[in-house]
Amino acid sequence: MPEKRDLNDIEARIKRLLSLERQELLDPFEVMAFLPIESHHQVADIGCGPGYFTIPLAKHLLFGKVYALDVLDRMLEETRKRVKASYLGNVEVLKCGETSFPVPARSLDGALIAFVMHETQKREELLQAAADLLKPGGWLAVLEWQDKDEEGVPSPDRRVRPKELEALARKVGFQVRQRRELNPKHYMVLLRNP
Repeated sequence: MPEKRDLNDIEARIKRLLSLERQELLDPFEVMAFLPIESHHQVADIGCGPGYFTIPLAKHLLFGKVYALDVLDRMLEETRKRVKASYLGNVEVLKCGETSFPVPARSLDGALIAFVMHETQKREELLQAAADLLKPGGWLAVLEWQDKDEEGVPSPDRRVRPKELEALARKVGFQVRQRRELNPKHYMVLLRNP
């Protein structure tokens, strides 16, 4: 059982991740406009947290499905609550490991890894695990923190620079399709599985 302090930290994180300030800075529907997503796709939200991107993905995937994956039970609980409140039947919320996912290999059209790369030391393994889930030609969108923003979470020394992310992705076998600055604090790299 996590310590009370840990639970308080998680609750504060959920509140921050779902805050109005975050929505104003990083509109999830605007992010989706940059994805090659179609209404019938099967997509994973890897590191879904409280479902910040899961809910908009599910609303877009009218004939598809979202796998909401996270390592923390409390985040999954919050995602389930929000999915239920949104009356969405196309979301499967599943616990995963840091680099192991309970989704069949080569079954996904796309995946999103939003603000997870800076939290792991297993960056290459995470990208490889995501690649293994994707069909040939499948897409992966990775969102991370700009390195030029000196404030906030995570600290600048933990951030993954765009060129570092692109190099790791190429090493795994991805094709880098696009890098986009989403706002002064965040960027996105769009990758394709060959």
